[in-house]
Amino acid sequence: MRCVMIHYNEIGLKGKNQPLFLRRLESNLLKVTAGTGVRRVEERSGRMVLPLSRDADWEAIRARLRAVFGIANFSLAERVEPDMAALKKAVGKALEARAFQSFKVAARRAFKQFPLTSEDINRELGAFVQGQTQAAVDLERPDLTIHIEVLPRDLYFSCGREAGPGGLPVGVSGRVVSLLSGGIDSPVAAHRLMKRGCQVVFVHFHSFPFLDSTSRTKAVELVQLLTRFQYWSHL
Repeated sequence: MRCVMIHYNEIGLKGKNQPLFLRRLESNLLKVTAGTGVRRVEERSGRMVLPLSRDADWEAIRARLRAVFGIANFSLAERVEPDMAALKKAVGKALEARAFQSFKVAARRAFKQFPLTSEDINRELGAFVQGQTQAAVDLERPDLTIHIEVLPRDLYFSCGREAGPGGLPVGVSGRVVSLLSGGIDSPVAAHRLMKRGCQVVFVHFHSFPFLDSTSRTKAVELVQLLTRFQYWSHL
């Protein structure tokens, strides 16, 4: 089953308040991916998993997740049974259409009861991939990195990760008003506030028709740019 694997970082340091931050991130993810084929959001061992329908629009999901504060990184992943034979079969099939000269396997075993350690998984799966593709192992600068996530009941693998904007989910720090003048200072400040979890309402005053409409045009462009980080806001 295809899914999106999402990692967060700063949220993991929030202690007793962590459930509040996770609920907000989950809500934001559902709103931002509405209509793209995301079925639901699952919280799994310090990660979030978004199961996808067969007709899910990955490119649309990818573009939107890049602008969701709270995400450290994400990847298009595949869920398989917690068995090395099933993992090798799925990885081998996924690599058939890929061309690469070097690779590495990076496993993370969140479920410690899995019989193999992370290093064991790296070696065993790496030997399988090398035997199938004849590609070289390069632990420093590989053409392809195969990420393995070992969670209770499931294994996940992905080929590469996308960087998220980090920070805190928009909405956990209240609502603020940002006055957009048309220059660069105010949108930078607004972006930083959103990254700290604020929901931003934008206000712009212009003197058209007494002055030309340059500031109004720039303000509209800035709001359109910044609101991609706030799909769930009512602006």
